[in-house]
Parts: sequence; C-alpha cells; structure tokens
Amino acid sequence: MPKQLGPLPKATKEADALKKRVEKLVKESNKTLDNTKLKDKEEKLRQLYKNCFDLKQEVSPLLNIVKELKEEDEPSKVKNYANKKTFETKRLEVWQTQLSETMTKLQPDENEEQYLKKMRREAGEVSEEEEEGEEEEVEEEEDAEEEEEEEEEEEESEAKVKPTDKKDKPTAAKTKVDEEEEEDDEDEYEEEEEEEDEEEEEETKPSQQKNAKVAKKTEEDEEEEEDEEDEDDEEDDDDDDDEDEDGGTKATIETTPSMRQFVAVEDYAGEEEGDLGFKKGDILTIIETRDDGWWVAENSDGEKGLVPSTYLQMHNKFKSVQQDDEEDEEEEDEDAADGEEKPKSARAKKLWGGIRKAVKETTVSDVLQAMGAVPSGFRPSTLSRVFNEGDTFRMRNYMSPKLSASNLTYRDLFFDPMTNKIRPRIARVDRVVTLVSCQQIPPPGSGMTVLSRHVRMCLFEGHTMLSNIHTVKVSAVDKSQRTWSFTTRVSDAMDPYYHAETFVRTNNTVDNLGILFELCVSYVRTSTDEKGEFSCGWAHLPLLDQTGTVITNKTCELQMNGGTPYEKGVEVDPSISRRTAGSSALVSLIGGNKQPRLQVRVAVPKNDQKQNLEQLPDTLVGNMVLVPFHCYFRQLLADALLRDRLDLESTELIHSPTLASFPRVADQHDLMKVLRETWVERMKTVKRVERRDDEFMKDTFKQVFIESVYPLVNIATLPHYVTGDTDIEEARHTEIDKFRRQKLERKSAMAALLSSDIVFTPFNLQEVAFNVIGPHCLPRNTHMTAVEG
Repeated sequence: MPKQLGPLPKATKEADALKKRVEKLVKESNKTLDNTKLKDKEEKLRQLYKNCFDLKQEVSPLLNIVKELKEEDEPSKVKNYANKKTFETKRLEVWQTQLSETMTKLQPDENEEQYLKKMRREAGEVSEEEEEGEEEEVEEEEDAEEEEEEEEEEEESEAKVKPTDKKDKPTAAKTKVDEEEEEDDEDEYEEEEEEEDEEEEEETKPSQQKNAKVAKKTEEDEEEEEDEEDEDDEEDDDDDDDEDEDGGTKATIETTPSMRQFVAVEDYAGEEEGDLGFKKGDILTIIETRDDGWWVAENSDGEKGLVPSTYLQMHNKFKSVQQDDEEDEEEEDEDAADGEEKPKSARAKKLWGGIRKAVKETTVSDVLQAMGAVPSGFRPSTLSRVFNEGDTFRMRNYMSPKLSASNLTYRDLFFDPMTNKIRPRIARVDRVVTLVSCQQIPPPGSGMTVLSRHVRMCLFEGHTMLSNIHTVKVSAVDKSQRTWSFTTRVSDAMDPYYHAETFVRTNNTVDNLGILFELCVSYVRTSTDEKGEFSCGWAHLPLLDQTGTVITNKTCELQMNGGTPYEKGVEVDPSISRRTAGSSALVSLIGGNKQPRLQVRVAVPKNDQKQNLEQLPDTLVGNMVLVPFHCYFRQLLADALLRDRLDLESTELIHSPTLASFPRVADQHDLMKVLRETWVERMKTVKRVERRDDEFMKDTFKQVFIESVYPLVNIATLPHYVTGDTDIEEARHTEIDKFRRQKLERKSAMAALLSSDIVFTPFNLQEVAFNVIGPHCLPRNTHMTAVEG
C-alpha cells in the first residue's frame, strides 16, 4: 500500500502543481502586455484577466488551508514542520500577490469584486435587489475607510507642517535629526511618488485636500491667538535663514520635476490670499512642489501662487495630432455623466479608450450579418488567425525536441542503445480521430462566393489551446451545401490535405481536456473582391469521461455552437430555434435535426499505428498518412543529437538540411504532398530486403527530402504559406509545378537547382544547420488562448 500523505505534504504537492501554472500565466501576461503589435490584444487581455482570477480562486483557499494546519494532525512525524509550513504560506502569499498585480496591469479599471459580480450576474446567481444591497454595504464601508484616511492625513499633516500657516515656506531651521531622517527617506519617497503620481492626481478628490487644508488652518489660528508675537519673530528669523542659505524657497519633497507644464482639468477660484485662480484648460508652469499637495505655479501672465495638484494633469504638447485619444476621453466623460464609474487614472483611460473603440468599431462580420449574407452566429475564424500569425501553434514548435529543465538533455527524446532506435514514448491520450460528416451547416447567402471549406482542430481545455492546429479540407458538399463530406481513402496520388484521419497525442492532465473543432469557410465578396475566413460554428469533444478515463472506440455527434470558442450560449443560426419554439413536440423534434452538428469517430490506434505514434513527441496533432515521415524525422534527430555526438553537452550547430527544414514544412500540405509522391515513387525501386534495413531507409528519406522539398522551401518566388487563402495556394502550386518540370526535364534535382529560370533566396546558415538550443527547443510556455475570450 502506498504511504498516505499528511495534510502538509498534500498541500505542498498541490502548491507545486500551482507553481508552474502561476509562473506561466504571469509570464504570458507580461509578454502580451509588452507586445504592441499583437492582434486582438484587448480580447486577450480580458481572457488573461479571467485566467488570473480563476487561478487566484485556487491559490486563496489553499493558502487558508495551510494557515490552519496543525502538526498534531499529521499521521507521521514531519521534520522541520514549522519551517515547511511557513515556507508554503509565504510562497502562496507571493503567488496571490503576483496574480493580483498582474490583474491590475491587465485591466486597471476592473477590480475583483466588480468582476465577480459581473460573472455571478451573467450566471444568474445574484438578483438585482441583492446586488443593490451589496453595493450599498460596499459604499458604507468605503465611506468609513475614507473618513479614517482623512483623520490619518490630518494627524500626519500636523506633524509635518508647522502650525503657523498652511502657506508658510518650509523653514531651514531644522534640527540635524530631521535633516538626516529626510535624507534617508527621500530616495524611497521619490520612487514611490513617481509610481503613484498619476493615480493620486485622479483618485484624490480636491475636496479632501481642501478639508485637510481648512482643518490645519483652524488649528493654526488657535495657536496664533496664543503666541502671535513669538511666531512673527520666528518667521522673520526663518526667512532670513532661508535667504542666506538657499537664496530662495525650497520645496520639502520634490514629487514632480519643477518647471514642468500642467493643464487644469477643472475651474478653481482662489479661496485664500496667495492662491492662484485658473480656469479649465489653462496651462500652468510648476515652480515648486510640496508634500501637502499644494504646488507653487505660474500662469501665462506671470502671476504666481498656490494651486491644488488634484486639479492638474500633465500637459501633452502633441495633443492636437492625437484626435483619437481626445475622442476617447470625451466619450468616457459622457459615460461618467450618465452614471457610469469614471476611470481612476489617465493610463486606464488610454488603455480602455482603445478597447472601447475596438468594440464599437464595425467589422466585416457585422456588415455581412446586417446584409443577411451570413447567420448571426458566424464569426471570423479564431484558429485561422492564431495559426497564421506565428509559430506558436504550428508543427514547427511541437516537432522540435524540447530541452529539460536543466537544459542538459532532452525531456521528450531518448535513445535506446539496445535496439539502436528511438525509445518509445507512451502518452496518456493516444487516439485516432476521424471526421465523418458535417450536417445542416448554414451556407453563406448571396453576394459571397465560397472558395474553400475545411475543419480546423486542436487540443483545448475551455480556455487554452494545448497543441498545434491541424486542418482537414472538405472533400465534397451536397447540392444544398449544408452537408460536408470527408474522405479516408488512401492512394499514391492523394492529397493529404483531404485525409480525414487524424492522430491526437498528449500527456496533459487537465480535467476538461478535449478536441476543439472549428468549421471554417474561405470566401470572397463579389462586390468588393474582399477575402476572408468565417467560422461556421465550433464544438468541443471531451476526451475524458466522468471517471477521468480516456474514451475508447466511440462515434460522437456534436452540436455546433456559434460565436468564438470563448463565447458561451451563442447559436449558429438562431432563426432555426425561433421557428421551432412554442411548436408541437413533433415540430421541435424535426427542428432539432436541423441544428448544425458534426459527426466524428474516436478509435484506439492499431498495433502498427501505435508503434509509430509512440516515436512522436508527447503532444502533437497531425495527419495519419504522414506519420511515417514524422517517425523518420524523429529517428534522425535521435541519431544526430544522442547517438552520433561525441560531446553531448556541446551546443555547436549540426549540419543537416533535413533536420533544419522538415519542421518548417511539416504542416504545409502542398509541400508534404510533394514529399509523399516522391517517396512513393522511390519506394517502387526499393527492394524488400532493403526496406528492412533501418539505416538504409533513413538515408533514403534524407535523399528524398533533399531532392523534393528542400529546394522548394528556398525558392524566392514561393509565397509564404497561409492556410485558407486560395490565391496563395494557387500561386504556390504554380511555383511547385515549375520546379518539378525543371527537375524532370533536366533529370536531376541538382540541375534544377542550378537553373537560371528559378530564383532562390540568398543562402542562410539556418537552412542547413540545426540549432540544439534554438528557440523551438526551449521549454514551451503556457499558450495563449488567446485571444482569450
């Protein structure tokens, strides 16, 4: 029997599982925030905020559990129990703080209470009356906190400001102790003030500053009545000392650099002698800053006086050319006037102003839906955009071997010297998924021409994409264009793009693990020749049953959902449900059959298929007919990195055009078709005895790849691979046929390479050299969903 874990070791184990998730999520959030060129950045920030919130809901309960643990509850004695408990408590608190800070960066205007209320309201858990009651309680608590803060500020101001007059200049007659304390604290205070300066300008209400100002004035007046003559003498002495030592006034603590221009955001009429009045929009030059929030400023007429800093914001000299920002701020002011909560900081205004503009912006999807060309549940394809914008969800990222945590070996590639082959890798999920058909898919209306229909798929857990994205093209449609058919037929001249059998491998242990299917249509508008790709619906197939066991041989019929994979409760075509609503049971049953659906078949791989799949990386989704080529690539990797290297710790580049180029083309269907056709022709000349020789077959694979695909990858006129774009596919097909004709005419791949009719890209060392510590070999971070909902 395995030894049962006690409460503390069990909590430690759970914390270790949360550690990787927290680090990955924080790193991904910072990376997304720093990426200014990222598309749909606002949507991704919202999804990352949701992920941080959900993860924090797991960290906080665990932290409470650890704090309440007692040593006597342990079934066996634990060494250094107190130290271990303290360590777990501290690191859980650190993670909680990291997630809170990350959430503040992602959505500065939204706190956790507002987000939780919104989520509960969407789920129907909270009624409007309960929500109003909660808001009243929160407002009462906030009022009480504000009163306490005002009292604290008054006490601090009494200690800092001399009780003569609020406008008295800071005196130079300070004790040496005070000067030393100010010098020690000045650096820390300046750093904190620089970070909080903008937030204080918006958050601090001018009335609070003025109340503190009046309170100080009242106390000072009472003391003036008692010691008026003494105070006058001290003022004269202090003024003389200031003029002698500094030759003028000196601000106590500089919170903002002097001589910087600010613009007034509200009107202010001087209430006391020495105040400088101004109107909204006036430009003021700050001469001195003070710690009580009243700054010495000069207006355009040369008049000087004290002004409240809460009425000012930094002046933007280039605001005239930033019309978009002005419009966003005006819209926010109007929203605030209507009762909405006003943003807390200028940075929040700039951030959410862009998000609000993106949300209100009319998209192609809105136009086509308004025209009635597509149902309201159609959206621009999520997986297409993610696939085409980088290598994160491409096979290149998943085929490359991944370094271990120590970076001294590989974590998913091992060599067995007994068999002289790659060591098999058994995956938790290892299944063959076959697309059978799509039924009742609404076709686009008039004004649109369909160029291509295909299904994109990847591993998905509800929020995050967990694998590369694989695409299967539809082989045929019926006359009504509502039923899509797929093919599993294998032939020598077949196009792998149309093959519907897909392998799925992963060792991921998330609870909601499944396959995301997105039905896509490439189209062109006949009126404008504008091209795009729509999602006609999506479905999520769970790979685990209620007991956590991987599903086996099973045929599933999945109902399609509208919107994006991050939208819930959206129908593909709401008109179908409206027609059946309120009708008889028979009509409702018939209407249910008209709902869009996808039929798939999940099967356990056969023995020969399983042997090949166990040579692949731990996580991968791909075409079953291309599995042998992936296996040869992995075997060549094991030979080059583990078997034939003299120094396993060396990071020198390895000369191998096959290893360097194959991952780049592994999910480019046109180039893989060329590779397969060339391989089939070569196998016709290979004897049966030679096929049993593993070394011979690996060398043959390298030769076939070098002769067929490697030259094509480096043709300068070959367009970059973009899935779903038929024009690019045709242009690539033309260039590929041109090279193959040259090779047939000259009867040699080398002769075609030397042909003047084909222009190749300038030679780059990366074409022929495999980097053992390249970017795709580093441990993979948590993938964005993206676009996160």
